[in-house]
Amino acid sequence: MTAMRPGCVPQTVSRAARPAPAACPRFAAFVRLATLVAAGLPLGIFLVPATAKAMDAEVTNDETAQFYDLRSPTGTVLSRRRLTATLGVGAYNLLDAPEGNPKAADLSFRARVRYDADYGASGAETDPTMFASVVPGFQEQLVDLMYAYVEGRRLAGGWLGFKAGRQYVTDVLGWWGFDGAEASITTPYYLKAEVYGGLEERGGMPLGAPRFESDGIWRGNRSNFDPSLYTAFQAARAAPAYAVALESTGVTWIHGRLTYRRVDNTGSVNTSEFASGLYPANIETGTRVSSERIGYAMDASLASLGGAKAGIVYDLYRADITSIYGSLDAYLGRKVTVSADYDYYVPSFDGDSIWNFFAGEPTNDLGLRANVDVNDKLSIAGGGHVRIFSVQTEAFNPTGTQSQYLPSPLYSLNGAQFPTNGHPFDGGGDLRARWRTGETEMALRASGDFGEEGDRVGADINAEHVIETRYVVSGRTGLWQWTDKLQPDRDTTSFNYVLGLGYRFAQRSQAKVEWEHDINGLVGQRFRIMLNLQVAASK
Repeated sequence: MTAMRPGCVPQTVSRAARPAPAACPRFAAFVRLATLVAAGLPLGIFLVPATAKAMDAEVTNDETAQFYDLRSPTGTVLSRRRLTATLGVGAYNLLDAPEGNPKAADLSFRARVRYDADYGASGAETDPTMFASVVPGFQEQLVDLMYAYVEGRRLAGGWLGFKAGRQYVTDVLGWWGFDGAEASITTPYYLKAEVYGGLEERGGMPLGAPRFESDGIWRGNRSNFDPSLYTAFQAARAAPAYAVALESTGVTWIHGRLTYRRVDNTGSVNTSEFASGLYPANIETGTRVSSERIGYAMDASLASLGGAKAGIVYDLYRADITSIYGSLDAYLGRKVTVSADYDYYVPSFDGDSIWNFFAGEPTNDLGLRANVDVNDKLSIAGGGHVRIFSVQTEAFNPTGTQSQYLPSPLYSLNGAQFPTNGHPFDGGGDLRARWRTGETEMALRASGDFGEEGDRVGADINAEHVIETRYVVSGRTGLWQWTDKLQPDRDTTSFNYVLGLGYRFAQRSQAKVEWEHDINGLVGQRFRIMLNLQVAASK
């Protein structure tokens, strides 16, 4: 049962005794802010000098509201009333380049901001004075600037390019976000050189989020916390970074990119994860390495034969290779593609993280897959995979001053610092099918994963139909079963279904509501309502 207050999200009656979140004032303030931004940014985009008459402008907005409860096997219930909103703007061809000239200089602007809040959370979860219930870092950054940058391309006769602002980089080193600038030189000799740097985007910093920073450190804003509490929750500090890259260009069938990137930590950090009354806390200060890696990736493709991709990453801080991957695609005719994949991965962490002193557990993934386009309406894909686990059997020396790390004399066997685990492996397979005709689309997914610790097997099917190009009707149902061989009492079967109804009022704009019902033997029944609004406008 829920009770509604005018203008507020639902509040669970049985939990009314908890501190009331300031949902209404915050939500009302956000609505007013979003309205002003949504109205003001497009207006600012269109109020450009008359010399940019050919400019293209675009505004996108995505709003999602979710209402559901989380129930643990022990009976704990968490109410969730989440609102996630993103607003994106783009302005292109700001230099009014001649139409149809792909070599002309170009200037553009792109930005996206996100608001993410949970109005179902208790106020005690965000109050740093309530030690027993506070969750450090929870909802401290309701608004984050995902990206906002100005980009110039093909300047100075096609030689120069630049980006300035908050931006993403995606290459063999993974996704990364920073505030700064990037400059590039593209030569007519099939080579492009880049240099970029600034401050790494981190949680706890203004309009920042931790999504792309290195793992292993719990960071945020500690300004309201007692210094003696939650010492593992570190204060966010500026993280200067710089990188260089060399990339092939001008050749369509093969591409390679070599990247080096370093990020530094600044300020002080408490490396004592747990408070001790016997020894003082270990505090590190000064500039030190957060991450330093170099990687190379290449891909090649021949339209009638197939394609290949490969990459390798060397972690200079760990002095170890942390990633190797490769894939081969063979085109057997126009409708059949057969592929093989290999991926080696070693977990790596921020230089300040205590996890650097534990043994790593690399994984080796092998996979075979195939895709068949039966006809214009039906496609079928499937494959099998194996994951091989191993334990690091050589000492990792992050400082260079100590020759060996011996966690226990009992583990010293034949010169190895850590015992072997015998390379256990998990395996499995999957099958997918998609059928599309006119305004109707259906998809089937089935998979199974099997290992020494447990198994998971199941399938789901979803369908969507558009009536008269406007009304969207959708549904999904699934049945999954899993076993936990370490905790047999957690074996269960789960069934769920989702029903959706929407209205498409433009090609890229629609409103939709979904009802979800999940049933399993561990937590009983769960319900969720999701409201989604997508709006896109361009000029």
